[in-house]
Amino acid sequence: MLVISLVILNLRKPGNVIDRVTLCDVDSSGLCIVNFGTDILGNMIINFQLPDADYPLFYVKAANRGIVNTYPCKASSNATNIFCSGARTPLGEYLDVEVYSAAEDTLMAQGRFIVSALIRTTPDSLIDEQTPTAELTPIPGTAYPNP
Repeated sequence: MLVISLVILNLRKPGNVIDRVTLCDVDSSGLCIVNFGTDILGNMIINFQLPDADYPLFYVKAANRGIVNTYPCKASSNATNIFCSGARTPLGEYLDVEVYSAAEDTLMAQGRFIVSALIRTTPDSLIDEQTPTAELTPIPGTAYPNP
């Protein structure tokens, strides 16, 4: 009797599982995106919520229309929020997000999102408390209820 065993090698270091990035209103149990915003320079800001304060520092590579841009990230005064800034994605289009460890340059998490609205942020909000203003950039042709 011939027994064949199959061994699959995992080339990633133990514990380095590629997680799924979600929107926080869908699943906030892991790394998730709170919102997309813009700053006064026209850069897109991605506001991440971390699963815990010990989450490793990271940067983001985001792709739209086949173009990949790098988004450096900064921690906020709130230990569970990170803000990443980079090229703006047109509203209504997909953005493929990959999160890389800053220390090891390894892929940690990924997800695909449609950027449907952008919250306008101010420089003070990115430096201090990370509190965006309430201005939203609407999607053309979309009806919104009156507040």
